[in-house]
Amino acid sequence: MLNRSSIVAMKDPNEILLENEKAFKSLFEHATISILVTDENGDIILVNPNAEKLFGYSKEELSGQSIEILIPEPLKDIHRQYRQQYFKAPKARPMGLGKDLFARDKNGRTFQVEISLGYYKLGDKKMAVAFITDVTERKKAEAILRSSEETTRLIMNSALDAIVCIDTEGCITVWNPQAEKTFGWKESEVKGSRLSETIIPIQYRALHEAGMKRYLSTGQHKVLNQLIEVTALNRQGKEFPVELTIIPMRQQDKDFFCAFIRDITERKEAEQRQKEYAEDLKRKNIELEQFAYVASHDLQEPLRTVSGFVELLKRHYKDHTDENVAKYINYITDASDRMRRLVQDLLDYSRLGRERILEPINCNQVVQEVLSDLTIAIQESQAVIHVDPLPVISGYATEMKQLFQNLISNSIKFRKPGEPALIRIAATPKEDHWQFMVSDNGIGIDEKYWDRIFIIFQRLHTKNEYEGTGIGLAHCKKIAELHNGRIWVESTPGEGSSFYFTIKKRSTDSWDKAAGGTK
Repeated sequence: MLNRSSIVAMKDPNEILLENEKAFKSLFEHATISILVTDENGDIILVNPNAEKLFGYSKEELSGQSIEILIPEPLKDIHRQYRQQYFKAPKARPMGLGKDLFARDKNGRTFQVEISLGYYKLGDKKMAVAFITDVTERKKAEAILRSSEETTRLIMNSALDAIVCIDTEGCITVWNPQAEKTFGWKESEVKGSRLSETIIPIQYRALHEAGMKRYLSTGQHKVLNQLIEVTALNRQGKEFPVELTIIPMRQQDKDFFCAFIRDITERKEAEQRQKEYAEDLKRKNIELEQFAYVASHDLQEPLRTVSGFVELLKRHYKDHTDENVAKYINYITDASDRMRRLVQDLLDYSRLGRERILEPINCNQVVQEVLSDLTIAIQESQAVIHVDPLPVISGYATEMKQLFQNLISNSIKFRKPGEPALIRIAATPKEDHWQFMVSDNGIGIDEKYWDRIFIIFQRLHTKNEYEGTGIGLAHCKKIAELHNGRIWVESTPGEGSSFYFTIKKRSTDSWDKAAGGTK
């Protein structure tokens, strides 16, 4: 039984209906989706503001018009058939999901839409309500995403590196064709498996699991986004070296990790072979230098003995009238002297670089000392020598002096007959080294001999034409290499030669222009 207060509280049904109508009207007017109402003839009855904005028509322009005004011309007939079919058995249903639907605005622009249909009766009239969404931008984004995914798939499938991705549980989600070749497993065999139990050697598994947990909980990491070298396991359980980069990624609110892996077995084997070859070559060079030192040192004594007895023969036969005796004694003397010079040069060559103490070397000062030592030869040949400002380098002092002395001496020795030697010494700074030059106007060297002249004991002239043992340029080559450099020549027969050599730069190197000039 209702009491008085209950009766007072109850609202008039007409009042409730009026309030509902106001609410529905407000919802219709302010809805963020486009809404159209048509009757069963397809005539537009109601249009909300969002629909006006979407199609570019005012509600006055659309009211009473056929719904086909909003349908692209090629689709009007089929839409009319669908509309008539719908009103035979009307019901609420979503449309456009899985189908491409299109609409047309006032300017003739065709765009893609999704439509949901509702149905109600107004008296004895059947009415349809269309909720319309412009999905143009979304479809573009989806197309871009599909294209991006297809591009990504093509890149991954053609990549030369194995690409393996795992989720935050450590399970494999991506395994490209190169991963199949590298590790021996098909994608279908490993997808969903734990990475640590598939390709990570036992000794690294705990570190892998701990590192991933630490990154997910704290963001701290030690190996992400870095190129590292580790070992991995293939299907046969064989451990092999790989180069690895792990990149953390996030997509659709999900974290995962992608690893780019390259099998470097061949490279490591080549590096090992190179290392063994270098060590073997170093050992042989040391043995050769030791042999040269011992052999040349031990040859000194018998040479001294020969020279001593030759001197005795000279004294004994000094008044002898037989010319042949004197000639033979001179032959022996000349031969023993040449042998002694050869042995001494070989001994000097074997000693190069034995005491490797790097020190600052003012090349201006070194060249001036060399020129002072060669004063007599310079005066006799009337040589003119111009020295450009030279740098201060880090090097081996004795060897550098010998290098300059050999090159300058050669320029004086191999001058053109009847002409004074014109020699220039200069240096040019390069990115990581100094490039020195000693040039002259001498007899020059044919190009076919440019490499040969740096080989030990190689001579282009007889001893009667030019003195020497043929070891001077071999010394220069070895000295340049001791300084991590190289030496070469550019020459034109009859016009002169330019010898170039490089010396590796160090942090202490600098220009020193205090010395230099023409001698």
